[in-house]
Amino acid sequence: MRLLNLFLYFAFIAAAQFTDGVSASVTRTAALTADQADFSVVIGASPDATQQQATQILLDAGISSLSLSGATLGQSIDYGTNRPTAQTQVLFQFTFSVPAAGLKDAAGKMEALRASPPDLVKSLQYTAVLNASPSTVDAMRQTLLPQLFADAQKKAQTLAAASGLKLGGIEGVSESFYSNGNSVSWIGASQFVNSFDAGSGGSGVQCTFFASVNFSVLAQ
Repeated sequence: MRLLNLFLYFAFIAAAQFTDGVSASVTRTAALTADQADFSVVIGASPDATQQQATQILLDAGISSLSLSGATLGQSIDYGTNRPTAQTQVLFQFTFSVPAAGLKDAAGKMEALRASPPDLVKSLQYTAVLNASPSTVDAMRQTLLPQLFADAQKKAQTLAAASGLKLGGIEGVSESFYSNGNSVSWIGASQFVNSFDAGSGGSGVQCTFFASVNFSVLAQ
């Protein structure tokens, strides 16, 4: 009886693979040039300030290609007085990107703004991350895709053969990637730079590409 149940169990698996095909997931990791600096800026302003006013402050400072990523109402605590005082502020969060070689110039503009802010600005913080630009990532993706497909086919072929099946054609593909950017923190006059030249970029950005490929299967 146990042998019969085991036989039926494997027969069920084979039937399921025949119906649903074989899926193989593979990854490849590559080191890319950090050719882009991504800035995040938070401007704290009085509650009656508008998005247009906050945007104009950055434009006047020489920052362009801005994107507003959020606006919230909150409180900041000033500990510089005898009794700490709370201030209600609207916090505008912006993002913008520049080539890696322009990181120091952009940070200099932000530092000048932080040192001499308009009356509307109550607080300002900014950070930057050196990362690979979308065009650099896509170029590597185009290079690695054939290799990922070959890896997936080899893996799927092994799975199909182990089930007594013959691998068919590709039925579907899903892919994604993630990168581990190099964080460069610029807050106030302080800067913390990792092991690369922030002025010219670096090659320490690790980007991992994923592919999941579904193959049809045929009976031997």
